Amino acid sequence: MTTSGEEPQEQPTTLPGSYGEIAPGVPRYGQYAPAGWEPPQEIKDAQEAATSAQALPPAQTYPGFGGSQAGMPSQPGQPGQANGFGTHLAPPSRVLMATRMILAAGVMQAISVVALLAVMLVPSVKSSVIDALQSALGSTPELAEVYADPTLVNVALFFAFIFSIAMTLTYFWLARKIRKGATWARTTGLVLAILSLVFLSQPNPLTIVQVGLGVIGVILLFGSPAKEFFAAQKANRATNKS
Repeated sequence: MTTSGEEPQEQPTTLPGSYGEIAPGVPRYGQYAPAGWEPPQEIKDAQEAATSAQALPPAQTYPGFGGSQAGMPSQPGQPGQANGFGTHLAPPSRVLMATRMILAAGVMQAISVVALLAVMLVPSVKSSVIDALQSALGSTPELAEVYADPTLVNVALFFAFIFSIAMTLTYFWLARKIRKGATWARTTGLVLAILSLVFLSQPNPLTIVQVGLGVIGVILLFGSPAKEFFAAQKANRATNKS
């Protein structure tokens, strides 16, 4: 209502589907800002705070490794934590190559498991293998007599089969743990690699290749950047336990 002598004032109207003023000095939705317009200082401060909160720190890796990490970065001896679950370091190429060589040796050992199983279950194959061993051990009558006894042959084949299965599982198990950076797995692999040198006395090319793959793979784990990777993983696990 208006009093006499006063002109009615126009009331601002908002059309359906339009937006009101966000803040003083801020253009409405769908309008172009005038030339030279800058947002108010409080809006600038809010934008800078949101940007700094979303910014990630620069990635850091252990020396000699050019890969990436999942979670917050850390350095050897100073592991970080990501969301309370710790830092995960991706294995460098040297560790990956070593694990592939150990896996290849495990595959060769698995082939020997299949071969021993065939010798145990197929009589014709078993007789052929025994004949070959007796002819090869002709200069050693004591061993030839051992292979002539069927009971001793079956017992020897059974224990060789069990031992071969255990070696196959050990190869694959150690390769998996080494890939994750377990220091004890690297040490265990070194001990087993030294013990496997005994098998090089056999004039078997497959055995020589298998042992060589395992030994070379373990040697790679003690060079840089593999040793930094294991040191970082060890420090990371120690921090997560504390």
